[in-house]
Amino acid sequence: MTGLFAMADFLIPRMSRRGVLALARVLGTLAASLDQHGRRVAQANLSLLFGRRMTPWRSRLLVRGSYQRAAAIALDSIWFGRDTAARVGAWTRVDELRRSGVMQERPALVVAAHFGNWEMTLLVGGLAGIPLVAVVKEQWSQVMTTRANRLRSALGVRLVFADGALRALLKEMKGGHVAGFVLDQHTSAKHGGVWVDFGGRPAMVSSGVALLARRFQAPVYFGFPYARKDGRYDIYVPPPLRPLPGESDTELTQRIVHVLMRHIRRHPSQWMLMYPRWSRYPLGADPSQYPFYARVQKAPATGGVPPAQQGGAHV
Repeated sequence: MTGLFAMADFLIPRMSRRGVLALARVLGTLAASLDQHGRRVAQANLSLLFGRRMTPWRSRLLVRGSYQRAAAIALDSIWFGRDTAARVGAWTRVDELRRSGVMQERPALVVAAHFGNWEMTLLVGGLAGIPLVAVVKEQWSQVMTTRANRLRSALGVRLVFADGALRALLKEMKGGHVAGFVLDQHTSAKHGGVWVDFGGRPAMVSSGVALLARRFQAPVYFGFPYARKDGRYDIYVPPPLRPLPGESDTELTQRIVHVLMRHIRRHPSQWMLMYPRWSRYPLGADPSQYPFYARVQKAPATGGVPPAQQGGAHV
């Protein structure tokens, strides 16, 4: 494994941008054909989101595109590791972000999903001079964690591990920093998860962003790093959400998820379709309304009351 990483570190940064994209297409197509379980998860997720509107042909196309996007993210984690500032500046619109004046309020929060190349949100934010503090998780190996975090922090972004992050984030936000979260993952109730409607089904999502936003009355920004065919990334920043008077953590979390879902539905191949997003469903829900990989949440659901358990609002 060490030799493979060393070879990749030597070869990939020396490739042209076009070469990186071509390699990503080949590797992604190969992965889509070999990863039977991941492919089933992706197809089940598309079926949940789109129902009968998702034809088999369209499903295969989107799943292959999602695998190719995942391959491009992996390659970019190496390619952008060389001459990071120059390459991020050349292949994103960071100057437009600076001129637009977005994310100027302090403290603030910024939310992303596993969409496009979410790591680029940190790199662009760091290059634009935004004082970002990002919540990160351990990877499947210490080597991968170290490699991923080296790039994430290359342009000045500070990192906080998810376990025990709340205390550190409170301190950082008191100092006027912008806290960054990826918010489309399953989070159990004991770790601050609450039930919200996610794509028409109840799912548990972290309420940490809502808690901090209400604590500081801070705006919640979004970063959607759209991956373009020419290898560029366009970071779209829609108008922020703000806590409403009397709004609960669950209600604000629901509004945040609605914004994420609008972009996921419009561009599903940009999302990490292979992630088992609906891995748990609440007691009393109809299992047939969930993907094959879902299991009942047996522990008491202290994270708020699940929304309508069947159908639900399609955002």
